[in-house]
Amino acid sequence: MQKAGLVASGFVLGAAATIVGGAAMLRGLESATQPEPPDMQAMMQKWIETIKPGPGHVALETTVGNWETTTKIWMGGPDAPPTSLAGTSKRSWVLGKRFVLEESKGQFPMPDSTGQMSMVPHDGIGLTGYDNFRNVYVGCWADTLGTQLLTMTGTPGADGTSFTSYGSMDEPMLNVIGRTVKYKLSVVDPDTMVFEIFDLHAGDDYRVVEVTYKRAK
Repeated sequence: MQKAGLVASGFVLGAAATIVGGAAMLRGLESATQPEPPDMQAMMQKWIETIKPGPGHVALETTVGNWETTTKIWMGGPDAPPTSLAGTSKRSWVLGKRFVLEESKGQFPMPDSTGQMSMVPHDGIGLTGYDNFRNVYVGCWADTLGTQLLTMTGTPGADGTSFTSYGSMDEPMLNVIGRTVKYKLSVVDPDTMVFEIFDLHAGDDYRVVEVTYKRAK
């Protein structure tokens, strides 16, 4: 019943979004000259073209698959020795190849009740896609190390093998809201990817996280 409720909620939200969008379009049409049928057909065709998966989505194909991950975290800054953590990642197409869903699993050091550091399970999920209307890559991320939903937008690199995005991240330990960060995903070869996070408040090249993906055999 719980699962059915979630599915129903998702359907209702999706239907509501469609109704709201349609109502807004109708209000816009009412306030202007009613378009002739050929014009309406052209408007609808323009919208239809934006919802089809295209080259921007195809470029994400190489990121799909099952991966073994090695995460390095520079908690003391880029000059300090990093903490290295092992994990796994599953990246698969969803919503008719419009988005890549990533499901990651691993461990992360956290203080226990005695104040000693111990490993706890760390799960995360994210979506990456291409917005045909805005011509940008879009993504979001959530995991068990926080309750914030991270969002980012960006463009592919000139070499065609990297994707750079920007977003903001809250830092509760420093009582900071909206810290600007840069995300870079580099496809090294068909079986290797590197994902990096840079804290732009500290510097353009202030890397705080690096995740190396190796395709699982």
